[in-house]
Amino acid sequence: MRYSSGFVSAGKLKLHYRKMGHGPKLLIAFHGYGRDGTIFEPLARHLKDVYTVYAIDLPHHGQSECDESRLEKHDLAALAGHLAREMNVEKISLAGYSLGGRVCVSMIEVMPRQIDKVVLLASDGLKFNPLHYFLTNTFVGSRLFRNVLTRPGKYIRFINWMKDRKWIDAHRHSFAVWYLQTESTRAFLLKVWPCLRKLVPVPAKVRAAIKKYELPVYVFMGAYDKVIPVKLAQGFKRNLKSVHLYVLQKGHRVMDSDTLPQITKCLLH
Repeated sequence: MRYSSGFVSAGKLKLHYRKMGHGPKLLIAFHGYGRDGTIFEPLARHLKDVYTVYAIDLPHHGQSECDESRLEKHDLAALAGHLAREMNVEKISLAGYSLGGRVCVSMIEVMPRQIDKVVLLASDGLKFNPLHYFLTNTFVGSRLFRNVLTRPGKYIRFINWMKDRKWIDAHRHSFAVWYLQTESTRAFLLKVWPCLRKLVPVPAKVRAAIKKYELPVYVFMGAYDKVIPVKLAQGFKRNLKSVHLYVLQKGHRVMDSDTLPQITKCLLH
């Protein structure tokens, strides 16, 4: 579909966006790791008369202009506020796939009163991840993280050793090796994870915000997703009446022609 594009400030970062549709409501969408805003073009076609969709390229993805600056939660709130003023709307809606879901959950924490509804697709950030926090937000973990990515040989051998002893399953083994196998994938990870390390949602604050404002959150998860299992969404939903969970007979890729009508229905509800 036709779109216009531009850049919006998020702290010290300049993030590229695709602006799609012409509806009076505002939807800000965030893609997953290694992707870009184009993944939301099919959804925007379904919503074009009701929503104007800003599909943001995350730092170091797509056409976003990035240095070594960090993206923080208050930067996201400022970004959303700028787009809301540009659209002359009081509230925004959010959609996030995988890593983009963690971005949306972080925004729920810091600006719940300005959010109309949220769609989370195979979303990260539904539960605190201590390993990710250790590797990105502690001195020792950050040193280890950089060492693994700059000297991967011995770590790949260790991962293979763990798989041979069935300490990790084949999927987690292939997932870890994929991140380490080429210089380009390692370099990309070494840029992205540190940049987004401050986007660690605090589950208690997120849940309290959803409950206080009765914020409608629609969570779509794949029953066969090995990257982000359904049980994380089930725990996230517990005792929150405004959170709606849809378990699809899919893996991690839950947004396709089969599911778009259902996702669209939630946003138009």
